[in-house]
Amino acid sequence: MTAAKDYLQTNRAALFDWIVLVTSFLLGFAFPSLKDLVTSPGFFNWMLASLLLYIAGAALKHLPLSYRLTHSGKTIKPVPYIIFLIVGHWFIILFLVILSESAIRNLFQLAPLTDKNAASWQLITGALVTASFVTWLVYRSKSNRKKRKKYKEGFLFWMEMMADILLIAGVSIFSFIFWEKGVMAMLGKAPAKTMGDIWFLFVFLSILFLFFYLPLRYLFFIEDRERGRNRRRLLLIFAFILIKAIIEMIGI
Repeated sequence: MTAAKDYLQTNRAALFDWIVLVTSFLLGFAFPSLKDLVTSPGFFNWMLASLLLYIAGAALKHLPLSYRLTHSGKTIKPVPYIIFLIVGHWFIILFLVILSESAIRNLFQLAPLTDKNAASWQLITGALVTASFVTWLVYRSKSNRKKRKKYKEGFLFWMEMMADILLIAGVSIFSFIFWEKGVMAMLGKAPAKTMGDIWFLFVFLSILFLFFYLPLRYLFFIEDRERGRNRRRLLLIFAFILIKAIIEMIGI
């Protein structure tokens, strides 16, 4: 059991990356096209599920992660490009809240507002507050925190295990909707006849990858970023996305 825990701790970020990638890819078989997904009755419920799973996972992971970083004795260096990650994360949550609005109303049995202006302001205010809160929940300090209470190792391990499962589930759903059925569907209609088209695709996907994937893996990035394999794994995942996008564009 100790060996399994050590393996999980050492490869936690790698497992997150690969499971999210594979799960989001496999979900594509359930909805062959973007139209099938958007027009399905459960589309907004999927968006809400992604949001709630991610929030629950982030809330659960804070205690075991911050406790470990505080008592590990390791010096945790500031994460580079932290402002970039925070802004990207804020926009992602804002996007999820806006698309989940109808599902949230159904969940709490709220009647739709007849006044469109009031409904718009209510949605915007709720989305801004939620996006700010969830971003704080994820990006608040995780090391050098004063924790007088002692926790059992087994309790923290299983809490973090549950948190990781929830985070993987939430990010997988978002990745499936955004990448598999959003970006890939759009690129399938884009031209790929010249080298300029290919270079545009490379730059476009690079920006999207940095802005819409890296912010969501911050809780795993804190401990994993100093290893060279982290950089190699991300490049490999990006290469997979790039190749898949090229295949979509040329229609193979």
